[in-house]
Amino acid sequence: MKFSASMIQLAAVLLVANQSWAFLSPTGLRPRPTSPSSCIKEASLRASVDDKDTQSYAEFNPQKIRELCGERNLPLEKVKNCRDLASIKNSPIKPGRIFRTGRLGDATDKDQDLLMKDLGITTLVDLRSPTELKDDQALMSDVFQGFSDVLWVENRRRKDGCVRELEPGVSPIAKRRFRKTKSGDVVIAHDEEEEFCDYGCEDPKAQPADAFLEKPPRKKERHFVSLMNEFKYVRGTVTKLRKRDITRSLLKAPGAIVSKRIWNSLKRPFIEEINLGGLTMLNDLLLRFGAPGIKYVLDLCADKERHPIAFYCTAGKDRTGMISAIILSICGAKKEDIVEDYSLSANVYAEMNDHQAMVGALSQRSLDPKTFLGAPPQVMADTLDSIEDHYGSVEGYCDFIGFGPEQREKLRKALTED
Repeated sequence: MKFSASMIQLAAVLLVANQSWAFLSPTGLRPRPTSPSSCIKEASLRASVDDKDTQSYAEFNPQKIRELCGERNLPLEKVKNCRDLASIKNSPIKPGRIFRTGRLGDATDKDQDLLMKDLGITTLVDLRSPTELKDDQALMSDVFQGFSDVLWVENRRRKDGCVRELEPGVSPIAKRRFRKTKSGDVVIAHDEEEEFCDYGCEDPKAQPADAFLEKPPRKKERHFVSLMNEFKYVRGTVTKLRKRDITRSLLKAPGAIVSKRIWNSLKRPFIEEINLGGLTMLNDLLLRFGAPGIKYVLDLCADKERHPIAFYCTAGKDRTGMISAIILSICGAKKEDIVEDYSLSANVYAEMNDHQAMVGALSQRSLDPKTFLGAPPQVMADTLDSIEDHYGSVEGYCDFIGFGPEQREKLRKALTED
């Protein structure tokens, strides 16, 4: 992960100014504990673990993982880690409705025939960060011909977002900011190719996400929903650092611009914290800081008119795995089956032969590959336990992000009923 000195300094200042930041969600509110009465019906759909404190998941046998991948993953040539959520053990989901996968830009003609023609996938959801999109040479390839591109942008003033339908051939990383003049007119402030895809909700062509979703899709759609970016990871990591490390980083930040030694020492506490927290911490940050985007993805998946739908990140492992776990849990899948499905992504980076690929928005150059390239089953088990500890249940988390009981019922019916 490449931290900018100004970004770290800003994050440190914010933390020092607000000691309660570590306990805040992205919306500035504490997670609301879910009352037993509001979720008892939904919780009954999910299997419980007798003693989660003593429950542990041993590393799955690599041979077993290969066998399960051979059984469940689609027989694609270039696209990795692609499978129907109906394929997991005891899945309540009907086949052919929702798929998880790795990036699709490398799809061969045979891959495209299977995905777009045989399976008839009509909606794609790209969860990658702007940095990953910028590095993807196949972002605008012919694989996506016939799909209209929709860019989701988080509304920083609220816990929702807006969308903008992009013109054909326009990249989602073409940055366009808008500003209001004294007369109240909205004009383009500047228009250039930059790292962050951020048109802004003041774009006159943007519309609230809820209003967009109320309209039936007119054609096949590809949605860009960046759940996490560099600043969110920095901000989240800062909340977990010790005050003395924050103070040191704040004091050193100006010198980091001219001194590589100071720069490396400034980064160290951040990298150490990330390596110590591992994938479980990244999942926690994703759930907190990616909440508005997660809700939008769940809304898309709940819309039967947009099925079959496929969602993906770079490897289809972490962000994709988290979305899969939430959907499977809502639909009534057992915890151990969700954990097993996550573990099938253990070898995806080796299969991609790309050890520089992103884990979320983080570059592997600064992180421990053994920690972040795999998919240990205990990571997903601990993540689900953490959700229960902080929100009461997956349903409680969904309530917190605004994906309420009616929307969850809509999702269940769309994915599990004939």
